[in-house]
Amino acid sequence: MSSDNRLVIEFDDHDIKQLQDIFHAARSELGEEIQEGQIIEACRELLGKAQQAGAPSFVMTRLQRLQGLVAMIEDQDWQLPQEDASRVINALAYFANAQDLIPDDVPGLGYLDDAVMVDLVTRELAAEIKSYEEFRAFRSSEAQKRTAAGDERPVTRSDWLAAQREKIQAERKGKSWLPWRRKSDSFLD
Repeated sequence: MSSDNRLVIEFDDHDIKQLQDIFHAARSELGEEIQEGQIIEACRELLGKAQQAGAPSFVMTRLQRLQGLVAMIEDQDWQLPQEDASRVINALAYFANAQDLIPDDVPGLGYLDDAVMVDLVTRELAAEIKSYEEFRAFRSSEAQKRTAAGDERPVTRSDWLAAQREKIQAERKGKSWLPWRRKSDSFLD
């Protein structure tokens, strides 16, 4: 891509604060009675409408990230703790609000505000997204191993967490807090 085709939008702290305020206002307009399923369905509808409207690719690239957030909530093997699931649902709730900064039916720009909000949301949920992506890769690899061994148990978040703990322990085992490598086992092992 040539630099002539790039458009970079930079937000300062004041701009981010304004967008966060808009995000929170839109979320509160929905009220607490909106259900998780309604929020997820609204995200799917938004994505479908943007595709049908022929939203620009830079917008669609961002809106498609909503699919990963929805998958994170719906994945029965991942099962986020309630606090984390609530954060993701609250993030997705913005996209269930019909009141946008830019109405969706404005040609070429109607979904731009949604794309900006997706960027903000994914930045806030970066740790959760990274963990989920790592889990999905682990699940795929582990499922192949299990299938080859005749084990048909599903690979769950608990399995991934256990593997993460083992990985950390293995990394620790080879390191010493001493400035030199020890030659024998320590009483701390």
